[in-house]
Amino acid sequence: MAEGKVAKNTAYLLTAFVGQKVLAFVYFTIVARWFGVEGSGRYFVALSFTTIFSIFVDLGLSNVLVREVAKVPEDAKKLLSNVLGLKVILSVLTVAAVYVTARLLRFPPETRLMISIASVVMVLDSIHLVFYAVMRGFQNLRYEAIGMITGQIVIITTGLIFILSGLPLPYLIVALICGSTWNVLWSGNRLARHYGVLPRLSLDPAVAKFYWQVTVPFAVAGIFSRVYSYIDSVMLSRMVSETAVGFYGAAYKIVFAFQFLPMGLAAAVYPAMSGYYVTDRDRLGQVLVTSLRYLMLAVLPLTAGIFVLAPSVIHLVYGPAFSGSVKPLQILIFSLIPAFLYWPAGSLLNACDRQIKNTAVMGATMVSNVLLNIFLLPRYGAVGAASAALVSNTILFGSALYFAARVTAFDWRALARSASKTVFSAAVMGLAVHLIKDRVGILVAIPFGAIIYAGILWAVRGVTWAETKALINVFLRRGRGVSDIVA
Repeated sequence: MAEGKVAKNTAYLLTAFVGQKVLAFVYFTIVARWFGVEGSGRYFVALSFTTIFSIFVDLGLSNVLVREVAKVPEDAKKLLSNVLGLKVILSVLTVAAVYVTARLLRFPPETRLMISIASVVMVLDSIHLVFYAVMRGFQNLRYEAIGMITGQIVIITTGLIFILSGLPLPYLIVALICGSTWNVLWSGNRLARHYGVLPRLSLDPAVAKFYWQVTVPFAVAGIFSRVYSYIDSVMLSRMVSETAVGFYGAAYKIVFAFQFLPMGLAAAVYPAMSGYYVTDRDRLGQVLVTSLRYLMLAVLPLTAGIFVLAPSVIHLVYGPAFSGSVKPLQILIFSLIPAFLYWPAGSLLNACDRQIKNTAVMGATMVSNVLLNIFLLPRYGAVGAASAALVSNTILFGSALYFAARVTAFDWRALARSASKTVFSAAVMGLAVHLIKDRVGILVAIPFGAIIYAGILWAVRGVTWAETKALINVFLRRGRGVSDIVA
């Protein structure tokens, strides 16, 4: 029964996450095509800036809330009420910090206006995040999945109405407020109706003290992650221009639209890693190697294909005005390889009580990213930001794998053999696509490349049918799932 609930929850969340990513990408594409390079850059900067600060509204409270509600469901109302009480204080302080910092950094007036509007989105998102956290504690992800999709639909619909009405760029941020407001109303309604948990404000000193004590590791990791992920856009806007951010943001949106793949696999293997750490270190190493292999099967052809087709992809998605995004995309797509492969290594560290190591890795990555951007942005602009991301992601994965190897031994040779076969197959595919792309066009070149890749991969025995079925089981939680891939 419990396994069935896990399977349903995983299916709900993965489906919603993929759908939300697709719809968010569509919305950004609409913004980019309608408002051009500088407008999309301003939009990207406003959201990146407030996203960095959003961690200070939460500070890991939602993660702790999930855990505590799962432990003591009958205390859900008290736990949520105190979190909301803390969030009122955190929201006021964070919004003030956003406003002051935006003034100090001398953003243009329209950008400051968009940042101010986006700070409202930040607070609303923080509220529905904890509502969904309570439902996660009750092991129900269905309503969150529905909210993710419908909220994004509200954003796109409202945004299109604003665009067709001829309203200026800041209204595209107002559309985000509409989507976030919907999620607050939806999640609050489901919480009250189905679990009898009526959201209200409270601030019990004992409960507040408990939260402050247990959220520190989550807060530090969250700060490192947010700064590392979004500081490059803010720095690029201040050190170069918002037009440069437009070129970089367009490439960034394409590359990281695929992050649902490693996140899905990591979510599937995390429980197995936790169990094998206690019962069977050899199988723990096998799960790590197999996870890395499977992610390479996905990310290497993506990298080769997008690298070769970058000019056509940019032209098709954003139009010729974004030709300055081609080189950043060709560099940034290679950062997808270490970004994908980090997920199983990082998950292993967290599953094996090495979360402090993982946090240290993220901190080192954040510092290296900031230093690289300081050096590269004035000289190379968007290309420099993409290069800094590539180096930083490589540091992130390399450091996490180093510490993972100290937790469990694994077969480096098997991993290297598999990697060489996958690299060879992806390289042949990339060459084939390069030779035909100008004659047949991108819409034919993509399926042609997929067929070539699959054929070469099977020919060199880079993957077997049994492994393919096992991977499907992992994502769908059918059969033995993770056990299949290490059998």
